[in-house]
Amino acid sequence: MSTPTDIHAALLESAKQYQHSVTPQAVLEPFKEAILLLRAKYASYETITETLTSHGVQVSGATVRKFCRRHHAEMRRLRTALDAERRAAAATQKPHSDAPASASPPPERPPLTPEIGKRGPRIARDEL
Repeated sequence: MSTPTDIHAALLESAKQYQHSVTPQAVLEPFKEAILLLRAKYASYETITETLTSHGVQVSGATVRKFCRRHHAEMRRLRTALDAERRAAAATQKPHSDAPASASPPPERPPLTPEIGKRGPRIARDEL
């Protein structure tokens, strides 16, 4: 049976020999730009995890989530830039429509009630 001093000595020896491994998020640092770009394009953490795993980087979804949250400000800047590029590209393209250019807009609908601010007709109700 072990005595408290034997247990203490064994724990102390284990503590001396312990070598802290690199944090899992540090493994993702070389892939930071790609991960943040995927997240800026609204890729889920699971999708990013699957993509990394398919390229040989073994990491969990929780690790990817922590990494993305740590670099949230950078991801937001990327997302803003991507949205601006998308809007600029849409503005430079011609309007794409099946209707001819000379078609007039649809006629304006008349108001439901003759007086502004007055409630419309009641909905018929069954008596219970």
